[in-house]
Amino acid sequence: MKIFLDASFIIYLNVDVPDSLAEKIDALYEQLITSSKLYTDVLVIDEVIHVSRKKYKVPYSKTIEMLDDIVIPYVEVLPIGLMEYLKAKENILKYNLKPSDAIHLAVIENNGIQAIVTEDEDFDRVPIKRIWL
Repeated sequence: MKIFLDASFIIYLNVDVPDSLAEKIDALYEQLITSSKLYTDVLVIDEVIHVSRKKYKVPYSKTIEMLDDIVIPYVEVLPIGLMEYLKAKENILKYNLKPSDAIHLAVIENNGIQAIVTEDEDFDRVPIKRIWL
């Protein structure tokens, strides 16, 4: 199955969380790596770096190291271009999504991805499977 990783999931791989949550996150990631083809987009990478520093005070260098060590080797990072913008416009109006979520959904739709791993319940309003803990 082709699965998209949203920023919320990758951020949890990067920040200090209670052990019980960390175990669930790690187990899910291990399962996804071994059973699915994983994708994300460049906007997610931006969100992970920005939110990790702003909200959790993780230095840029630590987040970049985490991305390089445990995300990039297993996850294909998809580009965002004009076709994603055109689809995102529709998604904003049709599903009342934030622009960044509408762009992620456009990437998902334009690349035939079947599910998204995200904490964001806004994705429950769209015709794609949402996976969470």
